[in-house]
Amino acid sequence: MSWGIRGKIFGLSALLVLGAVAVSGAYLELELRGWTRGRIEAELRSHAEAAAVMVGRLGAADPASLDGLADALATPAAARVTMILDDGTVVGDSEFALAELDDLAGHEGRPEVIAARAGGVGVAERDSASVGTPMLYVAVPFAVVGASGTLRVARPLREVEEAVARLRVALGVAGLIGLLGALLMSAAASHLLSRTLRSLVRDARRVADGGGAHYKIEVVAQDELGGLAGSINRLADELEATVAALAVERSRFEAVLESMDEAVIAVDQAQRLTLINRAALALLSLTVERSGETVGERIRVPALQELVEAALAGTPERREFTVPEPTPRRIMAYASPLRGASGAVVVMHDVTEIRRLETIRRDFVANVSHELRTPVSIIRANAETLLDGALERPEIARRFLEAMLRNADRLAALVGDLLEISRIESGSYELKLDTVALAPIVARIVDSVESLADERSIEVIDSIGPEVRVWADAAALEHVLLNLVDNAVKYTQEGGRIEVVSRVEEDGAVRIEVRDNGPGIAPKHRDRVFERFYRVDPGRSREVGGTGLGLAIVKHLVEAMDGRVGVDAVTPRGSAFWLLLPRSG
Repeated sequence: MSWGIRGKIFGLSALLVLGAVAVSGAYLELELRGWTRGRIEAELRSHAEAAAVMVGRLGAADPASLDGLADALATPAAARVTMILDDGTVVGDSEFALAELDDLAGHEGRPEVIAARAGGVGVAERDSASVGTPMLYVAVPFAVVGASGTLRVARPLREVEEAVARLRVALGVAGLIGLLGALLMSAAASHLLSRTLRSLVRDARRVADGGGAHYKIEVVAQDELGGLAGSINRLADELEATVAALAVERSRFEAVLESMDEAVIAVDQAQRLTLINRAALALLSLTVERSGETVGERIRVPALQELVEAALAGTPERREFTVPEPTPRRIMAYASPLRGASGAVVVMHDVTEIRRLETIRRDFVANVSHELRTPVSIIRANAETLLDGALERPEIARRFLEAMLRNADRLAALVGDLLEISRIESGSYELKLDTVALAPIVARIVDSVESLADERSIEVIDSIGPEVRVWADAAALEHVLLNLVDNAVKYTQEGGRIEVVSRVEEDGAVRIEVRDNGPGIAPKHRDRVFERFYRVDPGRSREVGGTGLGLAIVKHLVEAMDGRVGVDAVTPRGSAFWLLLPRSG
């Protein structure tokens, strides 16, 4: 920080000094060149005019006299004096001897000579062809007895260059002094400024790093830096208030999101997951949230990915699909794009149970219709037959009336079972849970099925001990066991064996089993035998009678008593229908 400030101050000062030196040096050099040249030109002109006057006082144009006069005039003027006749003949030159003047022909074409003849004074700055150095020439006309010409005075321009060179040296020294001053100034300024800025930056970092909820930067001056410190303090206050408000809103949003039963996921434009709530983790059987993954990488459900792609394209869409693993679930999802096309959000509902209930309802309606159609058809057909004349034949009429009575009883039993299962499901079936001795109930049931079992030579064994007691409703428990034993008698072949047994499980529950050695139930049917109207062997079920609701009633009654019910296979053959009930204390 300090080196940066010092470097910037020094660089700026150096640039300012160098710029000032460069501009002033260029200006001074230009002015010095002009002033020096003007001064030299004025001196040369004065010498030239004075020399012309002196030449005019000579009596005759004697070359030797003129050349000697040129030499004499050149010494006090520190200049070169040349006398040129109108025909271009050089009759005198301070730089050359008299014998060498013949080699200096052709001076009538010099610019200063032409200008002097035309206007009285000629000035030119050029390289001398005879001497070979840059010179300033000033020429004026002169006249002697018998001749006229031009008198030219010249001086080398190295004086100008020497003056400029001295000026450049002076400017260089001034520049170095200026740079040194800039360095000293930058060091002093940066020391003062950087100390204040370091303190300001340190305090600002402390505020940014959370060095205290109410930490303030100390305002040590009322200048611009003090104003900056005050602005940072106000910014910190506003930032703290904004962060607090955002934290409250985020907490509120997360609380609402996590309390929702609906599963919610959000993705950005690259399909990366940016949000996933607890309900979504549970619904999709995911582990903890991991950011940065895409929908396709984390949730391998093609239908969901297609839904997200449609939403990211700007089209809200609703779709229902199945998540196969680990537990198949039916999901209704709605995806919509976020504002500004920065992503999409998907809300999902688990409709597995709803679809299952809809399927049960459809099957229930179809089964009830089927179960009702047969007895109603029989009753209608018998009634029509009786009306058509069979009523006049007593031996036939009685048979038809008995059939009508049996089917009416079947309808009454079906309606009764439907009403009973409806009461159980709606919670209006009142259970009076209490300590119930199991042995008397089983004994009554065995007595009630004894005549039917004897007709088919089926042995029914009661293995329930007198000490077995359960926490249940006595009437409901007797209904359940009677249904199970009655079914076992109906479906066991002649000469079979049925046994009612019980045992206490490790968790304290009492397990009651109705075991038979009948044909058994295939594994694919065991999970569905407790559904309404589900029949393992429809033909056999019609033969033995029944409404198809008995086992469904058993399941609902046992669950209403906080128990469980199921069926297992018996080796080598047969089935064991069991129920678990709480043991009485």
